[in-house]
Amino acid sequence: MVDRRDFFISFNSVDGAYAEAIDTALRAEGFTTFFHPNDLPPGGNVPAWMEEALLNSNQTLALFSPDYIKDSAIYSFAERYASWWQDARGDERRLIPIVLREIDFKKHLLIAMLSRIDVAGLLPKEAASEVTKKLKAPKEAKSRDAMQIGSHLPKIFRVAYRPNPHFAGRFEDLDSLQKSLRTGNAAITAVAGIGGVGKTTLAAEYCHRFGGHYAGVWWIRAEQESVMLSDIVELGAYLKLEQSGNIEKDTRACLDHLTTLEQSWLLVYDNAPNADTISRWLPAGIVRCIVTSRRGDFDSIAKITRLDQWSIETTADYLLSRTERDDKSGAERLARALGGLPLATEQAAAFLRTRKGITFADYIDDIARLIKTHKPAGAKGDYPDTVYAALVKSLETLGHLEDGETALGILRLCAFLSPDGIDLTLLALVGATEGVPSSFSAAMADKFSRENALASLIAFSLLRQEEGPAGPLLIFHRLLLDVTRDWIGDKQRVLWGGASSKLISNTFPIKFAEEPGRWPICSRLIPHVASLDACAPRTGEAGEALDSVLGCAGIYLKVRGDLEGALSLLERAVALKRITRKSEELILAICLNDLGGVYIDLDRLDDAEVTYREALAIEEKLLDPGSPVLMVTLSNFARLHWSRKDYEEAARLLLRTAEVAKTTYGPESVKYGLRLLNLGAVYDEWGEATNDESRRKIAEQYKSQSAIIVSARNGLRHPMTAQAHKNLAVLKYRRREIEQAITECEKAVAIMFSLGLTESFLTRDYAQHLILFCYEAGENDRAARLARGDISDLIPIIVQIEAEHRAWVAEDPENRSFGPPSPLTDSIS
Repeated sequence: MVDRRDFFISFNSVDGAYAEAIDTALRAEGFTTFFHPNDLPPGGNVPAWMEEALLNSNQTLALFSPDYIKDSAIYSFAERYASWWQDARGDERRLIPIVLREIDFKKHLLIAMLSRIDVAGLLPKEAASEVTKKLKAPKEAKSRDAMQIGSHLPKIFRVAYRPNPHFAGRFEDLDSLQKSLRTGNAAITAVAGIGGVGKTTLAAEYCHRFGGHYAGVWWIRAEQESVMLSDIVELGAYLKLEQSGNIEKDTRACLDHLTTLEQSWLLVYDNAPNADTISRWLPAGIVRCIVTSRRGDFDSIAKITRLDQWSIETTADYLLSRTERDDKSGAERLARALGGLPLATEQAAAFLRTRKGITFADYIDDIARLIKTHKPAGAKGDYPDTVYAALVKSLETLGHLEDGETALGILRLCAFLSPDGIDLTLLALVGATEGVPSSFSAAMADKFSRENALASLIAFSLLRQEEGPAGPLLIFHRLLLDVTRDWIGDKQRVLWGGASSKLISNTFPIKFAEEPGRWPICSRLIPHVASLDACAPRTGEAGEALDSVLGCAGIYLKVRGDLEGALSLLERAVALKRITRKSEELILAICLNDLGGVYIDLDRLDDAEVTYREALAIEEKLLDPGSPVLMVTLSNFARLHWSRKDYEEAARLLLRTAEVAKTTYGPESVKYGLRLLNLGAVYDEWGEATNDESRRKIAEQYKSQSAIIVSARNGLRHPMTAQAHKNLAVLKYRRREIEQAITECEKAVAIMFSLGLTESFLTRDYAQHLILFCYEAGENDRAARLARGDISDLIPIIVQIEAEHRAWVAEDPENRSFGPPSPLTDSIS
């Protein structure tokens, strides 16, 4: 497939000197062209090339002369009319006539209606210069770019913002960005500037106007690394790449895949804090990237495009256009007061648009008051005073509207969440959230009141609504949320920040963060966790809600393989619990155990030991020696010794925890079965390390007993049962009992498929083991079928497992269930 280009140059060979001069001048200015002397090799198929080029060009430049329009000029006739019929009314300006020599357009009425560029009488280089000048004129560029918006966008196109119908003042920057990415050598361009200057708006507008040049466009929220990785993994899912469940591994796989494609992609890393945060997660090869940031220290990895404030003239023109006024001198005075910041200018325009009785001078006087007013105590926002004044003016006015207080409540609550997208359905849960005023809860429960409030926010340009994966998304400018947090003052920050933390705490699937089925929910909440961590109150009940959120999110990131992200959240959760949970030391101990597990995963074993010892000291002080809570910490210590290859101490501790589980929960409990499973794994590895057959036999005894217990307690159709069979299969394989290994591993894979967990990384792991075992047994055809996704050999095993599970359910139907419907055998029946 050919890349889309700006212009197709249609000409007669007699006018070749003009055509070549125009092509050279256009390319020098960063435009892309289809020009057959450059693109078509000797012996090439002219009609075929012409058809493809015309379909993939935005506009055709038809070089008119008497030779161009004569009857014998077959190709030029076909070219200009192919373009004309794609846009017969000229709305999209597909065809631009360039008059090289005078002709009578009365004989060509279809073309005569189109505006044209007249360079008759000029030499080739002069004509080329005039044509380029006309095409680069701001009005022409704006018209041409507007024509491209929304057209020919790639199939995979995700940008956080819709096209901006009021985009202005940045056409030169847009042109510079286009040249840098498409015609220069800069694979990465960083757009840098102060808050409110329009960095994100420029990046989004580039995507909509020039997204058709790329095979795909993807927007990545780069402020927090965990959110950034999640967005890239989501792209991998769209590309149908195999997912391992490890977020770092899947991120790298997606980026590597993009570099293998023939056509270039565009990735936007929005609001990156610094170069170090994103440098590891940038693609190579032909992929193009835009990075937006308030910081400009990206020289080591990117070409820098720095955005300055708008000029006074541009700002004034924008104010006049948006407010539909003609007071140019007043607009210029307001432009100076606003400092040329697009965000402040848009706020002023949105306010004045429907308030014709308030002059530019009135508005200047009022924001002067706000600029001079001291910000409330505790204000931390990093933004220009004019941005604060313009936004606060809108907030003050909003509060006097009929549903204004509800609108302000939405802003206060959302001020602590991620500005890049808040699910509207999340706000529906506000009524069940402690801490918010009852009047606000009641208003949010009333659909008309809620929608009126949202409409008011939109009217003031304080909110945009987009469609997200779970319904409408509310998107705010991050500086608006910064200003809102500062404006409401300390007392209101504690109230609404606490409510935001409780809202996310109540929504986060605390007990199910490790289940793949809950990952999409966790993924959508992680950006809010990052925002709460950065700005929510950390004392009292609000702090308790926040430390709970940080802990749960840390466990989720650990499961997804984002160990650094998990470590960051869990360390802060522990630090916060030391403040908020002084009288609840056991809760701190639980979080310390979670943190210690991440330390082990990162091979920071000494840190893990310190953490576990603190947890153990707390529990030994408060709990009986046989406490199940203490048992968890001892199991973690066993894992620590296991990681250090101290198998003897690991086995001793696990045997102790197994006895506690047996006494506390019973010899048929799952908790006892899982301790036996861990014991079996330790003895298995111990036997391999020492080549001791007696330890291998002990391992088999523990694992077999564990499989029986787990299966009896949960039934065959359960992930834990599948894991027990897989572990037993590995043990059999190590003892070179290959056929038995295959039998056990078949059960593990069949159970996962019966449960519909076909996309689980555990299922893929079990299947890979089964394929290996089959190859080892010489069953190459069977292994090949499994490798290509053919599970027909497993169907009888799935049927048998489900029959045995139904029989197990029938023994105690009141307390047992079949579980989720089988996607395989149900369809067969």
